[in-house]
Formats: sequence, C-alpha cells, structure tokens
Amino acid sequence: MPIKKNIRSVFAITVTILVAAGFICANSQAVWAAPIDIKLTTVQMKNQQMGIGIERFAKYATEILKDKVKIRTYPAAQLYTGQEEIQALMKGEIQMAYIIASSLDYLHPSMELTKLPYLAPDVETAYAYMDGSTGKKLFALMEPKNIHLLGVVSSGKVVLSNSKRPVRNVEDVRGLKMRSFGPMGAATLKALGAMAVVTPSEETYTALQQGVIDGATTPAGVFLARKYYDVQKYATNPGMLNATFAYFIANREWFRGLPKDVQSGLTAAANRLVKEQRKEIEEEDQEVFKQIAAKGCQVITLTPAEEAAWKKAIQPVYTEYGPKIGIDLIREAQAEVEKASKGKK
Repeated sequence: MPIKKNIRSVFAITVTILVAAGFICANSQAVWAAPIDIKLTTVQMKNQQMGIGIERFAKYATEILKDKVKIRTYPAAQLYTGQEEIQALMKGEIQMAYIIASSLDYLHPSMELTKLPYLAPDVETAYAYMDGSTGKKLFALMEPKNIHLLGVVSSGKVVLSNSKRPVRNVEDVRGLKMRSFGPMGAATLKALGAMAVVTPSEETYTALQQGVIDGATTPAGVFLARKYYDVQKYATNPGMLNATFAYFIANREWFRGLPKDVQSGLTAAANRLVKEQRKEIEEEDQEVFKQIAAKGCQVITLTPAEEAAWKKAIQPVYTEYGPKIGIDLIREAQAEVEKASKGKK
C-alpha cells in the first residue's frame, strides 16, 4: 500500500506541475497577445533628425509587425528632458528613445571617447570605430545599466557660432561664453580659451537670445533646425572638432523579454532607419555651411594650418580625459581610425 500511495502522490505532483507549467505558458503568451505598447521619446523637435527618426521608426516597425505593436512617439522633450529621459528608460517608464550621445556620458567615463576633439577626420571614419570593436566595448558598458543599443547615427558636422566676432584663430575664441554639450565639450572649449557653459539642447536658443551665452558648439543641422542663425552672426567650420552622434536605444530587460519575432522586427526597423539617416546626413553635410551662409551668417572655414593650431591647443583635453576614458580604448579607436583612413586613400 505505501508503494501505491507513493506512486499516486508522485503522479498527482507531476500532473500539478504540468498543469502549472501550462498555465504559466498560457499566461506568458497572453501577456503579449494584445498590441505591445511602446513609448518612444526624443528631446529633439519634430523637424529635427531625431524627431523625424522616431516617426519613421514607428512607421517601419508597424509595417513589419502590424498590430503586434502600438508605438506612441513623443518628440520635443514632451515627457522628459535629456537626463530624465535616460533615467525613465532605465527604469522602464519608456521602452525606447532616440538620444543625444552626450546623455550617456555620466553613466560611464569611457562614453566620453566619442567627444575627444579631432579623434577622427570625418564622419565616415568616425563610423569605423563606432561600428568596430571600440563601439562594441563602449556599449557593452551600457548593458548593465539596462540600456540596449539599436543604432548609431552621426548628427553631422559641428559648427562653432557666436554673436560677437568672426572666429578663425584660437585667439578669437578666448573670452567667449560658449554653450557646450557635456563635460568633454566644456573641456575642449576651455582649452581653446572660452568660458564653457553646459546648456541643454532645448534651452540653448533662449540662452543665446538673452545673451546668457555668446555662442555655441552644436551640430550644424541642429543650428539650422533650431534657427540659431536668428541670434548668431558668425559661424565657423572647425573641421571634425568632435564627432556628434545620436543613439537609438531600448530598455535592455524589456527588449530581451520580447517575443523573438518582435525583437527581429524592431531591429530591422532600426537598421533601416540608421542606414537612411546616415546617408542623409552625409548628403546634408556637403551643403550645410552654404545653407548657414544663406541665412545671413558669416561663415569661416579653417585652413589646414589653422586647424593644426586648434589641434595643438586641445591636447590638454587628451591629458585630462585619457586616464578617465582608458588609454587602451583611445588607442584602439585611433588604430581603427588610422586603418579606415588608409583604406580611403
């Protein structure tokens, strides 16, 4: 009898486990049965690169996944400012975001690598290290922060603008109160002799208008989209003063918990967006300073000799930030840049 009772007990437990497993599976499927709600944000306005980008992504993802997803887009910092946006994504309050790269700088010092002045000679070469081993190492640092990278797009050439005087030589920068987009940008301006003021993108126009700052370093496309030319008289093309990137990111835990077909669909939509916007920004960069001049700004492009003087002036930035970022990581990026540059010759 004890043996039969034991058999019956084991059978009952087994059935219970199987039923429970089935219930869990059924409920797991039910969780994703309704359209998956996705909040997608950016601090940029609807007519800017990232504002345009989130609408396109929503369109592409919906075309692929149909009614499996419901994507709600929020441009122009409708829900959060830059740092708030990152915190909201990490906590899962929003699922995806298209962000200004400097928003991640405070999460790990190595993320400042991309802002190192004159690290790459042009956007195409900058992609070489961001798409290569250096970029993979950088974003591996973000995974423990619950941030998953879906794409990297350049925000285009940097313009250094101001309302006081033409800027061609390093001496011309000295004493100007300049907006910077993060600690690395601030260090670069300081090395050039300016007084750096870290100002959020969404607050820069007002600060320029009110004279709180004299000028700004910002992507040229942003300069046009936010109409900085209305409050700035002079614009300098300093070469690749620093790379400017936008990151398309998702909450890591949420993304990895999605059904595989949804993950694949969202990834495919992001890849399409990145490919398109990289091409577009490359084309826009060819004409962007002509457009700025057409808006009434005096545009100055540095000669090779003048650019060399700027590169020499910013060397203290490498001395200060090299140990923080990681000397080996910087050397790896420089090697990838050198390799890409040789391949273009």
